[in-house]
Amino acid sequence: MIYILSKLFTYLILPPGIFIILLILAAFKKLKTLFLISGLLFYFISTDYGANLLNKPLEKDYKNQKNINYESVVVLSGGSNKNDTIKTAPDAFKRLVYGLKIASTHHLPLIFTGRGLNDYTETDAAKEDINNLKKAFNFNIKVYYENKAKDTVENAKFTKKLIRKNGLSNNICLVTSAYHMKRSEIIFKHFGFKVTPMATGFNVKENQNFSLFPKEENFHKSYQAIHEYFGILSLLLRGYKIN
Repeated sequence: MIYILSKLFTYLILPPGIFIILLILAAFKKLKTLFLISGLLFYFISTDYGANLLNKPLEKDYKNQKNINYESVVVLSGGSNKNDTIKTAPDAFKRLVYGLKIASTHHLPLIFTGRGLNDYTETDAAKEDINNLKKAFNFNIKVYYENKAKDTVENAKFTKKLIRKNGLSNNICLVTSAYHMKRSEIIFKHFGFKVTPMATGFNVKENQNFSLFPKEENFHKSYQAIHEYFGILSLLLRGYKIN
């Protein structure tokens, strides 16, 4: 039930759902100012400035981390596409390749966690991509697959069970997208893991010329950040400790 309510909230309250609702309400004459509010908000989160402002607090703690005092690498899933040549989604593939690089470099086991909602699971996609990468680049590491989790809380819950079953350590390197790392770290620590965060796929632009023009990619980055803030708020309300 909580999972269904969470998804309903995501689709209706976060962009673009909230803008659709505001624009529908703005059709009533007494609420015409909502057109202006919607337009300004839509513009702001679609600019370089807006995307950077929203993502920076989420990503700033995860630059240049080089601690290697962990005993396994945990990679979080993030979507799949059965019909593509690369089966994991773009963000997920970045996580996967980065996790494989860390695990291979330090000769550590890798745990991939997440199934998603489709019949062709995110675990299925990861298995195909990892097998293809092993053949292409000739590396050999032990890979475990957790194929039940539908969200980040379940990633931590079921990974803990897998680790116990296989006699692995709770001292992990956690790999996910930079915008998603803060919430992921909170959750995994809540489940008793000692976490070394290793983020990839940073949204924040550093030392670049910013444009005032709106762009679809900035809207997407802003959406990802807003989704994380509401996710962290949800954890607070459920009693999770926020560092």
